[in-house]
Amino acid sequence: MADVSFLSDESAACSIPAIAPQMLSAARFLQPDILIHIFKYLPIAATRNVALCSRRFKVLVYDDEIWDEKLRCLGIETPVTVTTQADNAKAADTATLSLMGSGSSLYINNKPLNELIPGLKLDPFTARSRARSTGKAREIFSQFYTRLYPFYVSLRNTTGESMVLSEYGSEPEECGKILNKLVGLGKCKAVDDYAQLNSETEKICRYFESACLHEFELAYDTQDVDRMQASIEQQYAHALVELNGGQSCIQTFIQKHSMFYDNPFTPDANFRSTPPNFQPFKDFMEAIGDELKVQSNLIHEVFPPKADVYYIFADRVFEDVIAEYLETVLEKARSIDLQLYLKIVASCLDSCLGFVEILTDDKQPSYLEKERTMNILFKLFLPLMDDYLHDEQEYISQACEKHINQWKATASGGHVNTANTISNQTRESFKRKYLSAFKKIVSVPVELVSSAATTISSPFQTKVVPSPDISVDTSAANTPTAGPSTPEIGQDEEKDKNRLSAPPASVVVEDTDKKSAENGRQLSSSQTGSRPNSVSSVKSENELNNAMQELDALQHLLSLELCLQLIHINKDAEHRVQRFVKVGFPGRLRTDVQKCAEHVFTTLLKKLGPKHIKTGFDRATLHLAKYTPQEDVESADQNNVAPLTEFFELVHIADLIQQMIEVYWKEEMLKVVDRHDFLNEVNKEKKTFERLLDDCVAQGMDQGIQVLIAQVEYILVTEQKGVDFHPSPDSLADLKPSKACRDAIECLRTHTEMLRGSVEKETMNIFYQEVGRRFYELLCKHIKRQTINEQGGFQIISDLNAYDNYIVSLRQRTVTPYFAALKALANIYIISNPSDIKDVIHDLERYHGMLRIEDLFEFAACRSDWPNIKKTVQKDMTDCNIM
Repeated sequence: MADVSFLSDESAACSIPAIAPQMLSAARFLQPDILIHIFKYLPIAATRNVALCSRRFKVLVYDDEIWDEKLRCLGIETPVTVTTQADNAKAADTATLSLMGSGSSLYINNKPLNELIPGLKLDPFTARSRARSTGKAREIFSQFYTRLYPFYVSLRNTTGESMVLSEYGSEPEECGKILNKLVGLGKCKAVDDYAQLNSETEKICRYFESACLHEFELAYDTQDVDRMQASIEQQYAHALVELNGGQSCIQTFIQKHSMFYDNPFTPDANFRSTPPNFQPFKDFMEAIGDELKVQSNLIHEVFPPKADVYYIFADRVFEDVIAEYLETVLEKARSIDLQLYLKIVASCLDSCLGFVEILTDDKQPSYLEKERTMNILFKLFLPLMDDYLHDEQEYISQACEKHINQWKATASGGHVNTANTISNQTRESFKRKYLSAFKKIVSVPVELVSSAATTISSPFQTKVVPSPDISVDTSAANTPTAGPSTPEIGQDEEKDKNRLSAPPASVVVEDTDKKSAENGRQLSSSQTGSRPNSVSSVKSENELNNAMQELDALQHLLSLELCLQLIHINKDAEHRVQRFVKVGFPGRLRTDVQKCAEHVFTTLLKKLGPKHIKTGFDRATLHLAKYTPQEDVESADQNNVAPLTEFFELVHIADLIQQMIEVYWKEEMLKVVDRHDFLNEVNKEKKTFERLLDDCVAQGMDQGIQVLIAQVEYILVTEQKGVDFHPSPDSLADLKPSKACRDAIECLRTHTEMLRGSVEKETMNIFYQEVGRRFYELLCKHIKRQTINEQGGFQIISDLNAYDNYIVSLRQRTVTPYFAALKALANIYIISNPSDIKDVIHDLERYHGMLRIEDLFEFAACRSDWPNIKKTVQKDMTDCNIM
């Protein structure tokens, strides 16, 4: 190649307009930055003449800022050369945070923030003074100019073959590089007739691009990778990339792929059977994953890495293939069933996350950065998310309403059978085992317990046994997946049907547990030494079965099975939404997904609380309000009040439901919310749910206390015989409590013990105190109705001691003084001397301030000989003393 001077004679011959002296004088006062900005627009040939004007102009013309701009036109990025002082300043700037609060630049779509504003190339927060020029940029440009100039001016000869094609025609990649540089040189206005030469350059580039693209298409059509890949003879793909970025070649490569115009997978194939079979959907996703792996190898062989073809190909696959297929499938599924639509969206997300793993696998020849791949995923789901989140919230609300209404329609109107009331200890054992089984189910991933969640059934089972229709591929968990996994949507539909038709959760007992129990009893019966233990274990098991049946009898008020179904449905929805939460969508969508996850849980509480639990307690409270003590003694056990037993057992079920909600909240919701954030909607709604339960219990408890005291009063009135406290003189004294006393205490003890363990200790204390105070008032009325002689006084002392012992067992210090006062009062019925009776009545300290003097005289009036001793006992009250 002939040497060409950087500023040739032709450049010297180039003339510029004459500059008047006054204009040169005025130029002295222009800032250097302004002059440099003006010099950028000068043709290269004119820069020499400007440099000859003055030393100052020469320095400015040689400035790196002018030549850096021209190097960028050639597509050459050179580092900015700075002096030592500039290096020190840069180090100081790096150590200091910018005003934006970060030492790094902000990027949007892989572009710096300042580049998005036209005309603003420097970051105003981190910009520093322009460094002093070194002139190296001009030297670099001079080398390229010297090499390119002969090729550029040879284009004036339009009749012969181009010099570029003649010298580099056999090297397509090198030829593409030269033509690319010639286009950039034309932008620098290297000669006066640059417009004509630029037109010729454009023609040659089009010709070269067309020829290379033709050869590339022939190689692609014949699937001849050796002709497409970068080789010595034919580097067509690389040549086109070097020429102009290779967009025509890349688009041809993508558009000729059969995936984009001859896709064998049709969305309608998923809906040809009833119920829909989504195996074609799974096959489609697997085929996409396999094809991405194949194209990774092919793109690496054909295209240079800087072309970024793998990203463009993946973006087109998501945008044109997956999006179009998914849109049709979702539209069809939504018209069939809303739950089916929601499951497909979540399954597609799982599959696309599998694609992300494939695209970012650094073991592949071509792979993408995680951030860019996630951006492709976001672009796919952004148009779907608003509808999906709305439908997810709508579905969970409709599902809860549907199941609650179905339960209301099928719930029987019977009442609890209290013939076999079990102990409080057995009831607590049942609840503990039931809750333990529930915890095991909640902790298992939802994919493995699609129908098992409502078959926790027996609280006695010690392990989770999957249903026969649940198949889990254990090998897939231990081996790397070949492609994105797609859940079996069709199988989920069958599981949902089986789950809804499952028997009530409280009455299903695992067969293996029954067999083991039978074997244990047979083994124990064959060993005489262990026979008592066998009998006790059988008795314990029978009591637990009774507890289970007793709680089952209340299914017409509150249903554990219904709560399990609602929690399972809610967990399914929660897991779908939490998949999107984990992906971390950008901007507003991140907040919307988080709110949707919270809304799904709060909807469960809003439906389960007011629609189900409150309704059940209202019915139980209504039964209490309508109850009147049994008048037919032989028809019922007076120690058991059916509505009261029903209410107290209902409190136990509500307590069990609350514990289930607590377990579910800890296992699932704490993954997405902070338990200490009291302003969070989940935590606020959970507190509201707990307050609702407390209010329901408190409202019914007040009515229950009234019913309990009314029943005790009925027992005392009907069973307390007149001869109990006024026996005949010849009858034998019995110092045991009377039958009415024993039955009254048994009634109180039975019903108050039912509530133990289901409410907080403070609530129990308030309940015991209120029962004690009302029972005290009842006893006062009951004693005042009796006629008591001295022999009957011993009987009433025995009864009052029994009442006091029961109250002491409640451990309520505020109530025990009342019954201690009654015990002290009973002495007035066994004293014969009226004066001594008067002294006992006036000794108010023994009554702990619980009884007034007037009350004491009313109790004394119950004595059978009161008309004879009344004047003596009341002497101090009737005498008139004048001082």
